[in-house]
Amino acid sequence: MDDIGLRVSGGILIYRLYDVAWDIDLKKVEEKVTEFKRQSIDRKRFSKAFEFANPPLSLKLKTFEKTIDGRQYPVNTYAKAYDYGVLSIIFEIPFKELSMADFEALARNVEDPLKEDFPNELERLIEDLGNALHQLSRSRFEEDYIVYYLKQLNPERTPGDFRRTCDVGNLLLYEEGESPPSDETKAELLSFSFSYSDNDLVVLSWDRAIVIEPSGSMDIPDLLEFANAQLLELRVYDDMVDRELDIINNRVMTQVSPSIWKIKHYEELAARVMRTVTDLTGVTEKIDNSLKVTEDVYYARVYTSALSLFKVRQWETSIERKITIASRVYDMLCREISNRRTELLEFIIVILIVIEIVLFLIAEL
Repeated sequence: MDDIGLRVSGGILIYRLYDVAWDIDLKKVEEKVTEFKRQSIDRKRFSKAFEFANPPLSLKLKTFEKTIDGRQYPVNTYAKAYDYGVLSIIFEIPFKELSMADFEALARNVEDPLKEDFPNELERLIEDLGNALHQLSRSRFEEDYIVYYLKQLNPERTPGDFRRTCDVGNLLLYEEGESPPSDETKAELLSFSFSYSDNDLVVLSWDRAIVIEPSGSMDIPDLLEFANAQLLELRVYDDMVDRELDIINNRVMTQVSPSIWKIKHYEELAARVMRTVTDLTGVTEKIDNSLKVTEDVYYARVYTSALSLFKVRQWETSIERKITIASRVYDMLCREISNRRTELLEFIIVILIVIEIVLFLIAEL
């Protein structure tokens, strides 16, 4: 099937996610902004597809104009605040009745014109939120994602027709200057393809997705954003535990040499290790428990597939392994403290015995 006459309407959603603080007080955020809503994901009217421990807060920001591929487009700006310290900036470029050629050209060229706008929006948002951000600390890590969101195909065609018309694999995988993806790679990509009905379609890749959703529901893009937020936080904390383990190892090797006189050093280091283990265990549990799949099998498939594609479980495993290492270091230090205290006690007993003998000899003289 060719693409003659096929026109698409929808939008392109460009996400940048940043770790900016230890945590965010969402109640304070609500007090500081005028237009917000708590996120929910409910495909069926009377069911809860997912349950949020503390639903992220979605904020409406400004709209501005941008020239992309020679055409002027409005850019709607949104932000999302997650209680575990992540801010997401979302640029939405809506379009209507674009030809397939114009849509693919827009998709290829949409990122570069907006690169400088993301950090500017982020700085403004951080300033506006102020003390709602606890322990403000910008991480060097960030995540980016793009969703090509189509609400209407005109003339009316099915997502299957769209897949035969549009080279989905090339759209999601091809980067300028790289070799086009092979047929085998494209076929592997389509294993991350999902449909609930004949009228919708989701195709996932590592950093992009196509969503065809005639209902206009934003649940799938929201799920993909949430999975990226989890990935970002796990990357941040994996790096944090790496740095802590390096500091601990350095202190063990250079500052805490075997000596009964350095019990205080052992105790300080053991306390630091324990704080590291406690903080990171609490954070990873908070991230893992932040969203629970309940009733919706279809959404669960999309969400768990995104987590698999983003290697979220591998990052969790990496952090758990490093926390285990830190826990073993703590146990080692506790044993060392116990041994040094025993040695010190024995030394004191010997000194007391010597003093007693000396005093006895002096008395005899």
